[in-house]
Amino acid sequence: MSTPPTLDDKLMRKAKVMMVVGARPQFIKSAPIIRELVKSRKQIKLSIVHTGQHYDREMSHIFFHELKIPKPIMNLAVGSGSHAIQTATMMKRLEQSMLTLKPDLVVVPGDTNTTLAGAIVAAKLGIQVFHVEAGLRSGDMSMPEEVNRTLTDHCSTMLFAPTRNAVQNLRQEGLGEKTYLTGDTMVDALFAVMPIIRQRTSAVLKRFELCPREYLLMTLHRPSNVDNSSRLREILAAVRRIARKLKVVFPAHPRTRASLARLGSSAISSGRVVISNPLGYVENLCLLKNASCLLTDSGGMQKESFLLHVPCTTLRSSTEWPETLVKKANQLVCDPKMISETVLAVAFDERLRNKIRDLRNPFGDGRASIRIVQLIRESVETQK
Repeated sequence: MSTPPTLDDKLMRKAKVMMVVGARPQFIKSAPIIRELVKSRKQIKLSIVHTGQHYDREMSHIFFHELKIPKPIMNLAVGSGSHAIQTATMMKRLEQSMLTLKPDLVVVPGDTNTTLAGAIVAAKLGIQVFHVEAGLRSGDMSMPEEVNRTLTDHCSTMLFAPTRNAVQNLRQEGLGEKTYLTGDTMVDALFAVMPIIRQRTSAVLKRFELCPREYLLMTLHRPSNVDNSSRLREILAAVRRIARKLKVVFPAHPRTRASLARLGSSAISSGRVVISNPLGYVENLCLLKNASCLLTDSGGMQKESFLLHVPCTTLRSSTEWPETLVKKANQLVCDPKMISETVLAVAFDERLRNKIRDLRNPFGDGRASIRIVQLIRESVETQK
């Protein structure tokens, strides 16, 4: 007959924390939290579970090396599929993982299918869910990310909001009592790698045969932009017009490369458009920091562009980061016919870059991960 645990046994027991990740932006925003949790190893036993939502080396494995974080103890190898199939497969495999690892709480960062799957499974199993980057809203429920983050917030135990706007969103939805303003962990990640960026910039620019401020950096991956062939053709036509005056560097997401292959090389043929495989975190930031401007449909890169004082044009009708839409730091463009005009109007405007540099940073002081881990520690202490 086993002896029941004593009070001392409970006090000595480490809290089991599971971090569920699976996609490129999650690795970045989770890295500072993971490093802080590792420092708390006397109180916390951390398990990192990778769903395999992103599985290419450039979209996954390289980030664990670059960001100096432990490798996952499990990779569920979910791979690609429709949103329903991918999310359902994740949920099935995550349930088994949680039943095996028996975490006391589950941390889910961001707004991917991995985020939602991890939150729902944990909530169904009665495990506390802590959502990092909670409260973001674009108002566009046609975006999978908007569905993911809204549902995740409403089934979470504790919400870590990156900005005051996010806090206000959560209060309006009746979630204020479990909301904490922590700042944005992507600021922590960016601040941590700035010395490396300064060291590596010259080599990265040389590799792509670039000079600072003489090129446009472009990223494109959202289904609304790359899965519709006629819209993608219009976007690429705009890019060719831009390339007459400004070299274009285009690290292409695997989804985008597949769409480009279907269109054929003539859709973007130009000696001044450089298409590459996806880049690692540091290489991407080296290019972004020295670009004349950014053309993107990424949420995270809008924010990174703002923090690095680079003008941004976003190929969307809405954004979850309204803080960037000041002084033309970031401009939303939905009509492909307006892309080249908008980009070229800001690409050579040094005064605009200076205005962006003078703007207040609404995303925090680089200590968000410290605040989040402190809140996690306080929560697990109260459960003992």
